Amino acid sequence: MGNGTWNSGQVLMWAKQAFRLMSAVVLCCICSGCGGSSENGDGEPVTGAAAEAGQEQKAATAESVQAEAATRDRNEVWTDANGQKWFGKVPLDAFFDTPYEVATNGTSIGGPAGNAEESTGAMAAGDGNPPEETVAVAMADSSEPPAADPAVASAGGSQTWSELISAQVLDDEVKSVRNFLQENVTSVGTYNSSMLMIPPRAATLAALAELARQEPGDVSWAEDAGYVRDLAGKMNEAPLQRGAKDQRRLMELYEAVSDILNRSTPAGLDDPAEGVSFSDVAEMQLLMKRIESAEQLMRTEIGSEDAIREKAQFLVHEASVLGTLTRIISMEGYGYEDDEEFRGYAGQIVNATTQLKDAAATQNFGGFEEAMSAISTACQACHSVYKNN
Repeated sequence: MGNGTWNSGQVLMWAKQAFRLMSAVVLCCICSGCGGSSENGDGEPVTGAAAEAGQEQKAATAESVQAEAATRDRNEVWTDANGQKWFGKVPLDAFFDTPYEVATNGTSIGGPAGNAEESTGAMAAGDGNPPEETVAVAMADSSEPPAADPAVASAGGSQTWSELISAQVLDDEVKSVRNFLQENVTSVGTYNSSMLMIPPRAATLAALAELARQEPGDVSWAEDAGYVRDLAGKMNEAPLQRGAKDQRRLMELYEAVSDILNRSTPAGLDDPAEGVSFSDVAEMQLLMKRIESAEQLMRTEIGSEDAIREKAQFLVHEASVLGTLTRIISMEGYGYEDDEEFRGYAGQIVNATTQLKDAAATQNFGGFEEAMSAISTACQACHSVYKNN
């Protein structure tokens, strides 16, 4: 595996694949109608037609649960008819107690690649661990994860962009900005009343479009992300003024962005500029406003254990946006790329956002409060040094 060692992120990936494999085997056994017996409520064995009926009922229930899971959002926490909790399409008990912490831990836990068989055997020998055959299959089906981008890894952990923000969350945030613009730039009156709220959203749109251009993932409009980035950047090319002139200008830019997101790129647009960085299209102070908004929204909306259960998807979204934009403003171009103190604060915030997503996955309100406290502490310390400089 590359350097001959296994890190815990790889093991987590293998373990999840092994879990899925075992789940598939169990479902096959349930649904195969193999003629086995079951027990009734008194513990007596049930055979023949009754056993067949019971197995058919179990198979139907399993198929129903799987069908429902297929309709769920990947970040949604929900409970099926049997009381089993799920996170998207994955049973919640498939996760470690602190999955994001485990996934981002780069500590080597294995020996050289030549000792992989020995290490696998040791896992099989332990109580409750997957058998050697299952681990071997999971390893055979897995591929080595991509190495972390050095520019990303240097500011708080080794998370890749895809670990900070999924393609779905990125796309959802871009759609949210588009919807806001649709509601607030289509008339002079709505534009005038919302004018101060537009620049942070336009900057966020530009930054995420540049990220989609660099790391397309599953974003459907990624091939035209350069156009979206440049159009969003033009929204903030000069301070906005009240009145019809800027309203019409923003309306035209919004309509072009909307067409691109609908996969109908308008004719006559300038080709996306080359060599553009995040700082060229998204001002730091404007991204900071979206970062502060994410923190405030999470504090307001997540105030109890019930809230974290009901709004897990919302929490994952806001934490992802906060962590991603914080990482962006610590990159080259914003003036702090060589400032270890600033990047240290940024790294603390980014790491805390992975804890927030962990809290959403495990419905751990205590973990949520701890992560929010870490974000608040890092923000205050950073502001005391840099805000007035």
